[in-house]
Amino acid sequence: MILFKFAFITDTHLYLNAPQNFASGLQQQKKSLQLYEKLVEQLNAFEPAFVIHGGDIVCGGQSFGMSAEEYETTLDGAQQLGQRINAPCYYIPGNHDLHPETGSKDDYLARFSTNGMGSVSFVHENIRFILLDSQEVPEDLTHGYISTNQLAWAERELKRARDYDQEVFIFSHQLPFPSVEFQGVGSRVANSAEVLEITAPFERQILAFFCGHLHLNRVFREQGMLCVISSGIICYPMMWRQVLVYPDRVDVKSVPVDLPDVRAESEAVNPDNNLYLLGRDRDLNFNIQRRAFLEKD
Repeated sequence: MILFKFAFITDTHLYLNAPQNFASGLQQQKKSLQLYEKLVEQLNAFEPAFVIHGGDIVCGGQSFGMSAEEYETTLDGAQQLGQRINAPCYYIPGNHDLHPETGSKDDYLARFSTNGMGSVSFVHENIRFILLDSQEVPEDLTHGYISTNQLAWAERELKRARDYDQEVFIFSHQLPFPSVEFQGVGSRVANSAEVLEITAPFERQILAFFCGHLHLNRVFREQGMLCVISSGIICYPMMWRQVLVYPDRVDVKSVPVDLPDVRAESEAVNPDNNLYLLGRDRDLNFNIQRRAFLEKD
């Protein structure tokens, strides 16, 4: 019996009236509205209890040359698309959600925040969801940073989860900590050692971390904690995650945006790199055993 299901999407990189595609055409900004609209259609067909967006909603920050006017117009468009989803949608900021000229997060927060904050926590079916704001930086620096105050808040949330015997999912845009494959600071939050310090004592509670940023699919463990990196919507393999929660396990499935022509255009840019971006079978579809079920055994 399925208890509930939710969706994790990330790196939509919406750019209304984009002048070009980026990354030599791997990123399909000129089709970003079409991709987002199809994604919303598929999300509604999936009927999740809620959706979590892992950041880089738009193409602000550095790299894309967006004007302030284009940034604000595209934020408005993304907000309207999110309102078409027939379920609550929770957002966390990515580095490209920052203002392209000032580096400010204010315009993002005005549209997508919960109570004016970039971070949020909620409980659903006795699972605590902790969404971290890893953009506590003055501008788009590629890497993320999580402040001491926010880490203290996250630690309190983890203690509440332990006190109430809840399992936990944690979300951030950048990797919360490095892996053997991804060591560089540009892949992760700069103070990842501090993130590990507060989360490692609760590894029995934590079902998984979810993040985006790298535009590829990977699943790995660090200090016993599972980390799920999800590919971006904007470029091959253009996938999002369906997460189905059962009493004994969590099933995670990867689903491509159903625009095969757009996907093929991105796929054709650098064929030798496609398997690297797509990941292995174990990076796409897998299950997580729930702690309560394991303890019964």
